[in-house]
Amino acid sequence: MINPLLRSALHPAHVSFSKHACAIMFTILDAADGNLNSNRPKTSADRACDQCKSRKVRCDMTKPCLTCAAKGFTCTYDRARKKRGPAGKRISEIQLHQRSMSTGGHEVVRPLQSPPPMSDLFRVSTAQFDSKGHPAENGYTNDPMPWSATTPSQGSVGYSPKGFADVDYQQQQAGAPRSAPSEHSGRASTGDGMMTSPNGFIFPSLPAESPSGTADPFVAILEQELPPLAEAADVWPAKVNETTLLPWIDVYFKRLHPTIPILNRTNIYSDMLLRKHRIEPQYGAMLLGMCAFAMTQPVQIHERASMPSRSVQARMLMEECVKMRVAADFGENPTMEMILTSFFLFACLFGNNQHKAARHRLREAVDLAYSLRLHLPESYNGLTPEAKEQWLRTYLVLSVTERAYALQQNHAISFRGQPGITARFMQAFDPNVTSEYIASLIYQDQSDSVSMTGLLYLMDTFDAIDESVADCWNGFCRFSDGSCETFDRRRALQMFRAQRRAREACISGNILFAPTVNPLPLLQLLESQQADISVTQFWTLNRLWNLCLSHQLLREQSDHWELRLEFACHIAHAVLSYCQKLALASMEIHGVGIMEKVFDMAMGVIVAMNTSASLHLDLAITPIENDVIPGSFVPAVGEITIRQLLHGLSRLMADFRGGDHPYNARFTAALQALQGV
Repeated sequence: MINPLLRSALHPAHVSFSKHACAIMFTILDAADGNLNSNRPKTSADRACDQCKSRKVRCDMTKPCLTCAAKGFTCTYDRARKKRGPAGKRISEIQLHQRSMSTGGHEVVRPLQSPPPMSDLFRVSTAQFDSKGHPAENGYTNDPMPWSATTPSQGSVGYSPKGFADVDYQQQQAGAPRSAPSEHSGRASTGDGMMTSPNGFIFPSLPAESPSGTADPFVAILEQELPPLAEAADVWPAKVNETTLLPWIDVYFKRLHPTIPILNRTNIYSDMLLRKHRIEPQYGAMLLGMCAFAMTQPVQIHERASMPSRSVQARMLMEECVKMRVAADFGENPTMEMILTSFFLFACLFGNNQHKAARHRLREAVDLAYSLRLHLPESYNGLTPEAKEQWLRTYLVLSVTERAYALQQNHAISFRGQPGITARFMQAFDPNVTSEYIASLIYQDQSDSVSMTGLLYLMDTFDAIDESVADCWNGFCRFSDGSCETFDRRRALQMFRAQRRAREACISGNILFAPTVNPLPLLQLLESQQADISVTQFWTLNRLWNLCLSHQLLREQSDHWELRLEFACHIAHAVLSYCQKLALASMEIHGVGIMEKVFDMAMGVIVAMNTSASLHLDLAITPIENDVIPGSFVPAVGEITIRQLLHGLSRLMADFRGGDHPYNARFTAALQALQGV
C-alpha cells in the first residue's frame, strides 16, 4: 500500500513540481515499497511453487507441494516472482508445457489470441472489484486471457510493464529470440517503458534536450495500489505506456506553450500522477492529442531525419485519441478537454496538409466551445479564477485560429464580433477593472506572462478581421451585383490603419483594448513568438491587399500606399527582411503554417506583376516610409529588384525544413511559369 502521507502528497494542492520531480516522487515510492519488502524471506520455500503460482491456488510451499503431488506435476521454484493476479484454469497450460519439456521440445505452439481487456490488465492485488468499482462477491469477475506471443510483424503492441514481462517469459519458454533493442532505445524507452505502434516501432527520436526515457519515472505508479475506481474504470489504450509520453509533454511546454498558452504544466503532471488519464477518457484523449501535436509540428533542424517515424507514431496516437472519445452522445456535455483535443487534432491534420479533415476538427472545437458558451460573459460567473483564466485563454486561441484559418482556407467564422475590445465580453469579469484584470492575467504567473502577452498581441491583430470581412473574403458579399456595402475604399483604409496600430502597439509594448497595461514589447518576447506575431501581421496586410484587389480598389498610383498594386511587393520585402534576421529554428517551431503565410505573400508579388503593366522583374523596389509597415527591418537605403525579391523568398522556402513542405514545390513551379526568372 502507498504510505498515506505520500498519497496525500499527490493531491493537486500539494503538487508544484516538474517532470523531474515526478521521477523523484516515484523513486521515493519505489524505495518505500522496497523497504517494506526488505525483511521478507527470499528462499524458494517462502513462496508458492511455479505451478500453484500459475494456477493461482494455495500452495503449502514444500517441495514437492501437496497440490503438485496430487495432480502429478513436477514441482519447481524456478520462475521469477510476479505480481498476484486472479485465479484461473491453467492446468491445461501447465500440462502442455511440461509435455513439451519432457519430449525435449523447445517450442510451444499456442494459438494467437486477442490481447486481454484493460479490465484484466490492471487488477488490484489485494481486492477485487466489479466494473462499477464495487467489491465482487465471488472474487474476480473474469478469467484472464492468455497473452499472445506475436512478433512485431504480426502486429504486436506494447502493453503495461507486467504485460511485457509475460510476453518475454513466454518467448523464453518457447525458445523464441527476444527482440533486439532499437537503436534509439537508449533515448526513448526500453522494456516496460516502451510504446509501440501497430508496425512494431518504438518512439524513434526524442528531442535532444528532453530527458532520457530510460528512467521511466511513471513505471512506479503502475506498480502501486490505487483507489478501486481507478483500477476498475481504466480506459487508457493498451498500446500506450504513459512513460513514453513524458518527453513529448515536455516538448509541448518548451516549444508550443509560448504561442498556445492554454494548459498548465504542473496540473498536467499532478493529474497524471493521480491517473486521471486512466479514469476519464476525454482527459486521456487530450493527452494523446497534445503529444501527437508535439511530435509533428515543432521539429527542429537536427530532427528532420526523424520525421517519417514521428509521423507514424503521431498517427497511432491520433487514432487512439479518437477511439477514446467516441460516444453516441459526444458533445452533449462539452468539456474543456473535448475542446482542446479537437484543437490538437486540427493542428496535427493541418500540419499534415489534410485541410478538409483539419477544418472538421477546428469546426468541432469551435462548436464545442460555443456549446460551452465560452463567448458569453454570463458563462464565467461562478468559475474559479484558474478555470476562468483557462476558459478565456482557450477562447482567445480559438478566435485567433479560426480567423486566420478562415483567411487561409476560405471558411466562415463562428465567434463573431471583436472579442478583444468588446466591453460586453469583459463584463464577465468586471467592466470597471478591465485593465486591472488584463494586467493580472499577464503578471499573475511570471513564468507564463510572456506567453499570455504574445496571445494578446495576436488578438489585437485579428480584432479587425470580423465576420463581415470573412464574408467578403469568401465571396458572400454583393460585389458581384455591382457594389459591396460592407467593404469599400473607406473601410479598407480603416482596416489597414487598424493593422498598423496593432503593429505599433506590440512593438512599443501596449495592448489596444487595455491601454493602461504595459506588457513586454515585441523584441523582449521569445524569438519564436516574434516570428509568429510579425509574420502573421505582415500576412494580414497581404490578405487585406488581396481583398482590395478582388473588390477593384487598387490602382497603379494612389495617395495611399496600401491601395497601390505594388504594395504586395513591399509586404513581401518586409517579411523577407524580417525573416532573414530570425533563426530558422524559431520559424520551424510553428510548422508549415507559417510557411504557407510566406507563400501567400510571395504569390502576391506574382499576382501584382500579372495585374500591373508597370511591374516587371527588373523593377527596383524603393523603400517606403517606416510608418506604413512598422518594424519591417527593411533598409532605409538601397534597392532590391523584384527578381532578387522572388529569389530571396524562394531560398527562404527551400531552407525551411530543407524544402520538405508543399509550398516550396508550388512556389518553384510558379517561378518557372514566369518568363525570365
